[in-house]
Amino acid sequence: MQILYSYIMRPSALVIIIITLFNIKGKCQTDSLWTMEGISNITVYLYQKMANDSAIGGTATVINHKNKFFLLTAHHVAKEMTLNSKVFFRIDHDRPAIVDLSSVTQGNQLNWITHPEADISLVELKPSNINIKQRLQQWSLPSALIYAGTQTLARDNDVTFFGYPILDSDIKHFSALSFSAYLASGLITNYRYDVKTKCTFFYLDQPSMQGCSGGGVYASVKKAEYYSLGKTLLLGVVHGTAGDNTGGKLCAVTPAYYVWDLLGSIN
Repeated sequence: MQILYSYIMRPSALVIIIITLFNIKGKCQTDSLWTMEGISNITVYLYQKMANDSAIGGTATVINHKNKFFLLTAHHVAKEMTLNSKVFFRIDHDRPAIVDLSSVTQGNQLNWITHPEADISLVELKPSNINIKQRLQQWSLPSALIYAGTQTLARDNDVTFFGYPILDSDIKHFSALSFSAYLASGLITNYRYDVKTKCTFFYLDQPSMQGCSGGGVYASVKKAEYYSLGKTLLLGVVHGTAGDNTGGKLCAVTPAYYVWDLLGSIN
């Protein structure tokens, strides 16, 4: 979760960009190996202005399943969003396109589907604007690339996660931060850091940052040096940072098999 003060999101900077929203150069992602650029195009920022001149935000991923489109994020991010929340898309040259979140959801409502145990939520996207529909068709992660296994991958696989802990103060540029890490654990049942109920996680050897909550964690992302599984896989969703009083920090990740509990309920 990220707190943004009003000078960052002053009214003059909140420009609604629709016409150029889908002016992304290059071909859509058609193979199973995704690049850093491609994942940046499906990684969005959720923003909610607060009454005390501050804001709350988090990261989400655009996915598709059974010819429907969804935003996937952490529940502790989703629950802060309202009908006047904004969603930031990345367009060409690392620029932001900002629209009302409710304008791209089914029925202009925020009907989140939330897991009863894990810190994840989905909301269906069904915009009326034809250009936004084309954007979702071009840039969304197929559910076939969401890892359904109930065991973690080998720890020598490097992983990549994305988020928005830092925003441009003028809202002129918009670029997700990317982090490289290795798995530091297998599956471990622990207490969630938001509601203190039990859930299963795995941990990365690098910490997360505020604003990365809800972002996707991927294996086999195509880059200069990487370990290829033959396809890019979404392994989980960032829950938060695990730390102790010695200063040690890890990233706690909600495993992607929990996502399939939610997708299994979709007709």
